[in-house]
Amino acid sequence: MATFSHQGSTFVSNFLVIKLLDHVTYGKFSLVTLTAFYAANVLQFAIGLTASKFVARYVADDDRLRSAIWVCGVFTFASGLVGFAILALSSAILARSVFIEPSLTWPLTVVSLSVPGLIGMVFLGGLLQGLHEFRALAISSMLSGLLFVVIMAAGAWMDGLIGAIWGFVAGSTIRCMIMGGATMLALRSVVIGRSVSWRKVRSEMSEEILRFQIPAGLAGFITLPTLWLIPTILTRSTQNFSDVALYSVIFMLKSLVVIPASVISLALQPSAEKACALDQFEEATRIFRASSLAAFAFATVAALFVAICAQKVLTVLGQSFAVAAFELQLMMIAAVAEATAVSLYMRIQATGRMWGSIFATLLPRDLTMLFIVTAFAASYGLRAAIVAHVAGATVNLIGVYWLSVKAVGRLGLSSGTVQSSRLS
Repeated sequence: MATFSHQGSTFVSNFLVIKLLDHVTYGKFSLVTLTAFYAANVLQFAIGLTASKFVARYVADDDRLRSAIWVCGVFTFASGLVGFAILALSSAILARSVFIEPSLTWPLTVVSLSVPGLIGMVFLGGLLQGLHEFRALAISSMLSGLLFVVIMAAGAWMDGLIGAIWGFVAGSTIRCMIMGGATMLALRSVVIGRSVSWRKVRSEMSEEILRFQIPAGLAGFITLPTLWLIPTILTRSTQNFSDVALYSVIFMLKSLVVIPASVISLALQPSAEKACALDQFEEATRIFRASSLAAFAFATVAALFVAICAQKVLTVLGQSFAVAAFELQLMMIAAVAEATAVSLYMRIQATGRMWGSIFATLLPRDLTMLFIVTAFAASYGLRAAIVAHVAGATVNLIGVYWLSVKAVGRLGLSSGTVQSSRLS
């Protein structure tokens, strides 16, 4: 429910903004907000994944749990401030030299205010997932999502592009504050405790967290700039913000198809981590298999529906979007491949093969995507960007499958070792 409400509110708010702004203005809005979103997701350095992993792993160890929350919380606060400063100070350079659209300077400056809230939401979501507080996460996401939709739509209605961006900033900040309140309620029994010895293990936890977070964060440094560069290259190559608007809508619809796989993985990852920590490797393997089968089934059904009804789906957003029906159908191939890879990635994360994922999956995928969009965007525009996604998702799936097979083999080997030691 939390992920569906979060993504659903994003979709509904964008739908209303599309109706309130013209095609070209929406293209500018999507480019500006995507810039803030990707900046936040690069600078959060996998803090949500890290918080979820270590909170779930040490939920029964009060000292380590408090230390993990402290380390991740301090990092989140510092990262939010750094992200805001970087985007605000570089807004003029981005507008004039990167997007070749000086009028975007002020919108980029305004949207930089959303970065701390966006990073905060990632951390708080991961923390609640690690605590298995899915009800609190769902309630806070639904409430904040509703407010986000109202605020963004009101901003676009009142003041066009700038109003919509101010609405995005206010909505993101309010989302973070509401999730923060839900987190504090969930943490009352953890934060308020008699023991203060958790401070003694803070250094130990910092080292353990960094060993996981550095490769996981570097993965984001590779992936997210690529996702930002694709619409950026498309903008520079065509100077056609209508194509950027079409790309944004197709990418959003692809994300909706992938949501079930993400939800399944987010819900089951803490259980898999706990099983691995308790040396229950057969249980972890069963969780992995169930996740993969469910993710593939949901994604396939949803992608087929969107592909068959592509023109009608796009017409709901506006008649002018229907021209991209074929590109949406192509993107559904990428959606199924990405959803399957998301479920397989659980195995890689649980066994800590983060460095391997960078070289075996992310680098080949992103280099493939950037090559295609750089070489063909000027000639084929939007279609080149979509083909880049399809090719990248296919390359990524191959790499993730190979690594996941090795990860399962490693779990099997560990299980055999544990059983042998117990028999001894």
